[in-house]
Amino acid sequence: MSRLKYNGYIMQRRKKSEYSGIDGDNWYLNDCSENPFFEEFYNENIDKAWNHLDYVDCCADESYIKKYIDESVKMGIAFRVLLCATCKSHPSINGEALKTQVLGYDVAYSGGSYYSCILNDIISGRIKEFKEIVLNENGLFDTYEEAEQFTQIRNELRNSGYGYMFEQGDFIIYKMMEVIF
Repeated sequence: MSRLKYNGYIMQRRKKSEYSGIDGDNWYLNDCSENPFFEEFYNENIDKAWNHLDYVDCCADESYIKKYIDESVKMGIAFRVLLCATCKSHPSINGEALKTQVLGYDVAYSGGSYYSCILNDIISGRIKEFKEIVLNENGLFDTYEEAEQFTQIRNELRNSGYGYMFEQGDFIIYKMMEVIF
């Protein structure tokens, strides 16, 4: 297993779903808050993965996360705070001191839409070769090794010209944790 680094937090609107990974309504205040601070901070401090190869679009600034939580509560938005660990170096926090629940491992983009291969290739049911893959109760892989094996098989299928349309890109493996308050 690759050494994973605690990168930071992602704010996600809470929804009931068989999938609890990285692909969701992330940084939702950018679209629904009347306070421009949230989108401005996001654009300047979080949205960096497209231009920096060793970066994940998450937040290492706990004061910003606290403001995000306060605004979400004020607006009556159900949310969850995700902590992610990846092979990317930036940003970096000491996440070991936090009380978290491990959700599992996802395979997704390091930012932008956080497009998840698990959600779009397995859970959607569109790739028949993936129908027998067993995911945990959160719709994720239980181990890093399972995520690596899936990535290898997906790449082989994508490169085979078998006829499926696969999202292309540099996907990474996320260890997904939910912060418990």
